[in-house]
Amino acid sequence: MRKLVAMCLSTLVLLGLQSVSLADEAYLTNLELVEQAVRTAVDSMDVAPPEGGNPYLRIRAGSGPDAAWLLDNVLKERLLEMGWSVGAAKEESAADSSSEGGYLLKLKVIDLEMVYGRSWRRFVLVGKMVERIARVSIFYELVDRSNERILASSHARSEIRDRVPASMLPLLSDSDYGFASPEVEKGQWDRYLEGGLVIAIIGVLIYLFYSNKTAT
Repeated sequence: MRKLVAMCLSTLVLLGLQSVSLADEAYLTNLELVEQAVRTAVDSMDVAPPEGGNPYLRIRAGSGPDAAWLLDNVLKERLLEMGWSVGAAKEESAADSSSEGGYLLKLKVIDLEMVYGRSWRRFVLVGKMVERIARVSIFYELVDRSNERILASSHARSEIRDRVPASMLPLLSDSDYGFASPEVEKGQWDRYLEGGLVIAIIGVLIYLFYSNKTAT
């Protein structure tokens, strides 16, 4: 019986050490994962400045999700790298005016979020892993305002998935940004397993306590 108890304790210690080794791995935060997806989508947009044209560009975006500011920052950074001169946002009526010349980039954000996908356990009682999914979907149009000619009209999308230990989620989320702190659902089976682990540990400790009492 003592061998069985020792084996159970060794197994629990081994599983605990494996969980710690997973936690020591470097993971992107939720915010960084969303930003990576945004950059991938932005990089796929066909919005390079036309050769010989006026590289002055204004951006017009409709109301978007909470993470729209992140798209705005990444997009402007990329446009400046391409050689555009990016103007400050104006009211829609002024932005649509062709008298100023230059170009207009119209954006419609369809999806920009991060969610937790499926979850599973690497071992029966411990080692729970959770899938993270960062999604970006944007319709865009690049317009030459001097003649109202559409130069590009397309759909940029990106989806990045990874998996992290469930125990790391509080450290990787960011309560300052709702889109970087999604809820993870805990199934009924998870509650049973976690409760079973606690009961098993308590049972082993009680058995060892009374075994030592009997031996003395």
